[in-house]
Amino acid sequence: MSQPARPLRLLLIEDDEDDFLAVRSLLRESEIPNYVLDWANSYERGLNAIDNPSHDLYLIDYRLGDESGLDLIRHAADHNLAQPLILLSSVQEVDLGVQAITLGASDHLLKGEFDGRQLGRSIRYALERTRPCRARGRSNTRAALLQRCLEASYNGVMIADAQSDDYPIIYVNPAFERITGYSASEVLGRNVRFLQGRQTQQPGIEAIRRALARQREAHVVLRNFRKDGSAFWNDLYIAPVPDEHGVVTHYIGVQNDISERKRFESELAYNASHDVLTGLPNRSLLEDRLQQGCQIARRYVRELAVMLIDLDGFKPINDTLGHAVGDKVLVEVAQRMADEIRPGDTLARLGGDEFVVVLPDLAHGEDALLVAERLIRSIARPYHFNELHLHVTASIGITLSDGDIEQPMKLIQEADLAMYQAKQHGRNNYQWYTEHLNQEVSERMTLRNELQKSIGSMNFELHYQPQIDARRGAVIGSEALLRWMHPERGLISPLRFIPVAEDTGQIIPISQWVLDTACRHNRDLLDRNCVHGPISVNISAVHFLRDNFVATVQRALDNSGLPAHLLELEITESVLLKDAERAIRLLHELKELGVGLALDDFGTGYSSLSYLKDLPIDKVKIDRSFIEDLIRDPRDAAITQGIISMAHHLELQVVAEGVETLEQADFLSRSQCDVFQGHLYARPMPFAELEAYLRQRQSV
Repeated sequence: MSQPARPLRLLLIEDDEDDFLAVRSLLRESEIPNYVLDWANSYERGLNAIDNPSHDLYLIDYRLGDESGLDLIRHAADHNLAQPLILLSSVQEVDLGVQAITLGASDHLLKGEFDGRQLGRSIRYALERTRPCRARGRSNTRAALLQRCLEASYNGVMIADAQSDDYPIIYVNPAFERITGYSASEVLGRNVRFLQGRQTQQPGIEAIRRALARQREAHVVLRNFRKDGSAFWNDLYIAPVPDEHGVVTHYIGVQNDISERKRFESELAYNASHDVLTGLPNRSLLEDRLQQGCQIARRYVRELAVMLIDLDGFKPINDTLGHAVGDKVLVEVAQRMADEIRPGDTLARLGGDEFVVVLPDLAHGEDALLVAERLIRSIARPYHFNELHLHVTASIGITLSDGDIEQPMKLIQEADLAMYQAKQHGRNNYQWYTEHLNQEVSERMTLRNELQKSIGSMNFELHYQPQIDARRGAVIGSEALLRWMHPERGLISPLRFIPVAEDTGQIIPISQWVLDTACRHNRDLLDRNCVHGPISVNISAVHFLRDNFVATVQRALDNSGLPAHLLELEITESVLLKDAERAIRLLHELKELGVGLALDDFGTGYSSLSYLKDLPIDKVKIDRSFIEDLIRDPRDAAITQGIISMAHHLELQVVAEGVETLEQADFLSRSQCDVFQGHLYARPMPFAELEAYLRQRQSV
């Protein structure tokens, strides 16, 4: 096509702006050198443009609101429009293309299945074939126009003789030749079934036979073969063509190569059931495999084992080395685990660094232990990526079933509980699921929910246990102890609910309430001239390491008006285990506020000796576990004396917790312990009783 002296004027009749932008983009990729694209965004504007033609070619969408683009093509034919029209559609109907061409369209293109080059070719062919038609006029041109349009069509078209035996092909268009690789001379006179090759038992073939027997249309998808032997998916429409008397004389077949679409659908189906990173089954497919495993276990009276594997220390790899390295580790872990299980077993990835292994056919449940041990050893081997040498271990939870379970996915939950038990036992090991474990977790969930209710109203109390100067016998302070009196379950021990609150983060609002309340109570005592020394408040490691902790302490002092030296904060050695350098920095900031600092439960951890000289603390509190057997166990006595001596050399005071007998007090006095705290002197008491106790002690 020679370049026109003026730009080629094209009009797109389309009510969807996104489709207009898509066509405009495709035209930019076409080989049309000089054109102008206009846009009519409604059926009415398109109709007006056809009635007042000023464009060289019209691209018409099939769906225009409630109207049809076919009506515009019919209207154009009735008004003898000389310019060519091309129908665009996003639906695949059996005879839509045939209808459009019969009405006078030059071509029918399916949205999403043509590119810019193919669009340009369709426009070029339509314009070239329109010129002779204009010269000859429109009389007796319908058949010739249809012929040319079929030849220009992007879809393969085949016409078979319905009056002859075996329906021989009498016509194929160039698109048919392109799709199949066969020339027209090689297929004329043959039945189109030769494209099926040896795959003659496809479901769609029977549908074609029924349609031909009833002289009705058919739409099937067949696996066909090109001349070079390569396979393609043929989206085939077949329709009968009757003559003027209604006798079917021919069949027209319109085919489209949808191999790329089939490949995409196959990928979507695969990705819907498999993990994209590792290629392992995902949760959806795992559920199906679990159900199958339960059926096998029931049918053959075998054991089914489910293992949940969670990697230890994987998050720091992602955080420090990036997700690209983390992904490589996950892929390698998946491959190693796949090598350790049987072909009939299932390895799936739940997400993140969690995997599940299903062993559906075990003679003995204990056989799962051999698999678990192999997995742990395999995962623990070093990982080498270029110059990186990484180490990862795994914690595994195992549960067994005989397959008689209404919801197989519950086995995943059971294995998950056991896996967390393995984490608590030091990681890099496996644990079995037990009913006791389930009860324990259930109790924790109940406590968590009840805690949340109590946090809303702060339904807690503070009791105070006085601290006694070992030399003078005077009260020199007290420790605030949290109490939770549940309205239905009664008093719940802090040993039960504090660990739950720390795991869930609920400890933050609770700890803040304790801090604020203790400061307010000690201020009340100060205002009543009942000063006895600082109030000690236990601080959770979770709360202590929050970025704004120092600010919350300052706010509690400011709101209550309590002098800083009348507040003492007790931390445990676990703070140092989490982030020692940050913890020491925070302690120095607190020291600058003027509050007292004590190291609680001293002697039960492992890190304090190396950091003790750097901590700006005032006191150490000997854990009650050493005081309890102080008189009977020489080792506890030696440890206690060692702690007191070391603390005094570091110029620190020593508080002994849990002093309950005179013998313990005498031993501690002889060992130069500074402060006593325990039932021998006073039990923890509500704040309302503390003032009376202090006044009584003052009078004595």
